[in-house]
Amino acid sequence: MKKCLALMLALCLALPMVALAEDNVTLRFSWWGGDERHAATIAVIEQYEAAHPNVKIEPEYGSSDGYNDKLATQLSGGTAPDIIQIDPAFLPSYALSDAGYLVDLNTTAFDFSLSDPAYYTLPMNGGFDGKQYGMPSGISGAAILVNNEMAEKYGIDFHTQYTWDDVFAWAKQVHEADPEVYLFEANKTMIAACGAAIWAKQNYEGKTFFDPETKTVNYTVEELAGVYTFVKRLFDEGVVAPVSYMAAYEGDNMQNDPNWVSGDKYVAALSYTSTCETMAAAAPNNTFSAGLFPLTAGSDIPAWNSNCPQVFSINSKSANIEAAVDFLNYFYNDETAMATLGSVRSVPPTARAREICAENGLISPLLAQACDICGSYSGIPDDSLYNGSEAKQIMWDAIEEIGYGAATPEQEAQNVYDLWTDYAASK
Repeated sequence: MKKCLALMLALCLALPMVALAEDNVTLRFSWWGGDERHAATIAVIEQYEAAHPNVKIEPEYGSSDGYNDKLATQLSGGTAPDIIQIDPAFLPSYALSDAGYLVDLNTTAFDFSLSDPAYYTLPMNGGFDGKQYGMPSGISGAAILVNNEMAEKYGIDFHTQYTWDDVFAWAKQVHEADPEVYLFEANKTMIAACGAAIWAKQNYEGKTFFDPETKTVNYTVEELAGVYTFVKRLFDEGVVAPVSYMAAYEGDNMQNDPNWVSGDKYVAALSYTSTCETMAAAAPNNTFSAGLFPLTAGSDIPAWNSNCPQVFSINSKSANIEAAVDFLNYFYNDETAMATLGSVRSVPPTARAREICAENGLISPLLAQACDICGSYSGIPDDSLYNGSEAKQIMWDAIEEIGYGAATPEQEAQNVYDLWTDYAASK
């Protein structure tokens, strides 16, 4: 009798735990995008619901128009969805708010095992001061696009870590052998993004061009002169083609450079993951691979930052945080989900998802390789002031002046410092 009573008591004590595990849960999930993204995301939701019949996920989706304004109102009013797609540009205002809008995923059962910490812990991807307020939905960034035949011809290895010193040595080797051949194809916008800005951070303690807190220029005139001396070397020592020649192939137009198309005038190109496939296709007589990025000898700051198109976060006011985390685990780590989502939010953020996309023909092996490399460097994002079109135009104009020999690095440094100071004061 006592044994029966003990068994009944044990069963009664266990009932609330069983009921909790099987309670019906409703989650709201908001995102923006096009029809293809909507269809793939809804399919993943249905997969998860089929495996978790007690969970209902209500999709809230549409275009990006007005999305952030609506989300800001919902968060401040305590009515935001449980799972939220967020624009990285607005993430800091939510993640760092005293209101504590977002869940730190480090305090949950989220499975980070397939994600690269060098990538997802960047501030633009959700990482702030050791806390993880979201996870990136995809990956993009710089790419060193290597012309395999030209690299082999000159004995240059872009796939073993190298330095800027190696870059200048290789350029001298190539340019002396054939004055019409350059190490990199790069226009002034690429020189700014993948040359000046990266070299500056690597050599000046990771500083961005503007101080994001004081909204002032973060470099001295002397430091800027060092940046433009580096830029001058790129032109003078044959690392890149003359600015006068590349002026016709500005912006995203480098693939139309006939010297690139011919396949025998550049060893590699400074590119982006988003354009490397187009660049490769423009030179059909060559094969291409993604190379590693140059570092400054003696510096421990890689500075090659990657970008993500969106971040997924969990509302701290959600009544079902555990269930929301479990869904994100499926969304990021289940291979069926990976195959279903494909590249609807750009190139996927994990190496395994990129492998699946490549296997299914959704992205090329070249793009998967470029993104693997891009995500493996611990980057420093540019500050919001430098990301403004006016600040970048000042940088581009300075590179052009240096390239034409119209100003010395010291003269251009003073000019840029003055223009940036006025620009920052107006913000």
